[in-house]
This record gives sequence, structure tokens and C-alpha cells, in this order.
Amino acid sequence: MNGGISVGGKGRDLARALVRIALPCALAIALPLHADVGERSGFSFKRPLMAAACLHGCPWGELGQFVRDAMAPLGYRVRLCTNCNRAEGPRLVAKAAHPPPLTASDVALGSLPRIDEPVDFGVTESGFLAAAYEGRGPYAKDGPYRNLRLIAKIEDPTYLLVAVRASSGIHDLGEIKARRLPVRIWASGAASAAVLGFYGLNPEALRSWGGTLSEGLPRRDSPFDVLVNDLGSPANNPESAIWPAASELFDLKFLQLPEPLLERLAQMPGELRVTAQWGLLRGLDPPIRTVGRSGEVIFCRSDTPEQAAYDVAKAIDAHREALEWFIRPYSYDPRTVWKDVDVPLSAGAERYYREQGYIR
Repeated sequence: MNGGISVGGKGRDLARALVRIALPCALAIALPLHADVGERSGFSFKRPLMAAACLHGCPWGELGQFVRDAMAPLGYRVRLCTNCNRAEGPRLVAKAAHPPPLTASDVALGSLPRIDEPVDFGVTESGFLAAAYEGRGPYAKDGPYRNLRLIAKIEDPTYLLVAVRASSGIHDLGEIKARRLPVRIWASGAASAAVLGFYGLNPEALRSWGGTLSEGLPRRDSPFDVLVNDLGSPANNPESAIWPAASELFDLKFLQLPEPLLERLAQMPGELRVTAQWGLLRGLDPPIRTVGRSGEVIFCRSDTPEQAAYDVAKAIDAHREALEWFIRPYSYDPRTVWKDVDVPLSAGAERYYREQGYIR
């Protein structure tokens, strides 16, 4: 179990990467960038700043571009904060805070310039918005952010998948603890943590027999024996790309989780019982019963002008056909566009959806 995803010329590639990162990062640190100094910003001036993410395939980045382009015909000049990502977007919007300083990884992903103005609205994963509003998960210490409001939910399905290297001989995660296998597990997400907890696979236990548990998403060259995360998809956005890459480079065995565990997982906020169909990824045969979640959300604060929220909702609906042409399999469903767990809908967006008959 010592093989990994290998990439040739790693030393040479690393040197080139350091050169690409070092100079712009140094400039970004030394000279914080301000965009369009002197112009007024915010929804009142049709020049809002949107919390988004990188423009190189990141879902919140491309959805930010979608919203920006959709609102242009209504006279809005939406600017995108491309480093208002991870769990930070809801915090920044709720506080009307300025974007954080650029990090080396931000610069490497092309997150320039840093716009030093208050963030007006944003895009994030539907679970992040719900967690921020309720003050749980990454927002347990600083939330709840009760001034957050939903504008629109865009469908974007991902699956919880569990896969092992076929050469490992593992047929059930319970074998890892029973046989004290020194496996290298990569996992991310609350559902993945629940899966590992069900089998008693915590970092301490794994280390005791020579295994490891790494949180987050592995790189293409990260060695692994087990992959567990809820971003399973054939898409090549940075968050999901490990699945198509690993399934093509290696023979993977996708594991069927037991029914009691699936029932428990389906009780988690935002999780649905779904089936990952044959051929979703190479080696996924037969279909796997699992859970999945769907949704990226465009959101704002409760003090957002009603007409502005109305305009955002209207622009997204009018421009929805463009969603077919991005990396992720986005779609617009009038039956769900106005729902995200218990997060209230903004007054302007609600007015628009009622006019269209989406809310009756």
C-alpha cells in the first residue's frame, strides 16, 4: 500500500511554481490593491462587491462570473472578491467586512486584485450558508449570523463516495480496524467524518497501527489507500478533480455503505438519499446507494435594498441558460431556487418568485 499518484519532474515543477508565486505574492503583501479608487460602491450605486472564489474552475468563482454577467444588462457592475472563499464568504457578508489579505495560495490561483471595500453579497455552498445562519460547524464560535438572507439556490449535485485501491484487498471499512491495516485515508466533510466515526477510524486509532488520516482534499501526487468525501463528481473543478483523476489512474473499488449508516447520514442537514449510477466514474460498477447534497447559494444581508435583491433574483432567472456551460453540472429549479434549509429568503427575492408563481 505504498503507491501514490506520481507526477514526473516534481522538483522542477516545484521550482517553477515557487517563482510564479513568490513575485506576485510579495507585491500583493507589500502593496495592498484597491480597485477603482474614488468610485462609490455598494448596491445603492449598482456597484456591489460579491464574495466569490478563484476564476480557474472554482464553483463559486464561475458562479460569481455568471451573476456578474447576468446583472450587467440591468446596469449593475458587480465586482468579484476572488479570495472570499472557503468558509469566509458568509462571515464577510454578514459583517459587511473587507476581504482578507491575500495568501500565497490565493495568488497562485490568480486571486488578484484584492478589492479593499465592504463585501455586499456572495456565493457559497448551501450547507455553509445554513451553518452560518444557525451558528454551527465552522461558525459555532462566532455565529449565528442571523442577518444572512437567501437570494437563490442553484442545484449542483455531489455524492458521498468511499473508495479504496483495489490492490488493498479491502471490501468493507470495518476491516481496517479489525485487521489493524496501516492505510492512508484522505477524508473531508461532515458526512465523511460521520462515516469514519461509525467505523471507529479516528487519527489516534489509525496511528496506533501505522495508518494515517489526512483531512482535506489530496493533490494528484498524494499517496492514498482510501478516499472518503462528499464531493464525488466526474467534474474537474479543484474540489472534485481528485475523483476523475484517481479513478482513471488507479483501479478503485467503490464501497457500499450499510443501510443503518446511510439512514444516519440522511438525517444530516442537506443530505439526501441518492444513487451514484453506473459509469459516474471509472470503476463505479455496480451503482452505489449513498447520500448526496446539491446546491450553491447566492445570498445577502437583511439590510440589502429590496429592489437590489429582486434584481439579483430576476437576473439569475433570466440568464439561467448560461448555467449549462460551466464546469459543474448546474441547473435552475423553480421549485427549489427559493429554499435553503431554514435560512430566510430576502424580501426582494421573495417578491420576484411570487410574481413568477414559483412560490404559491
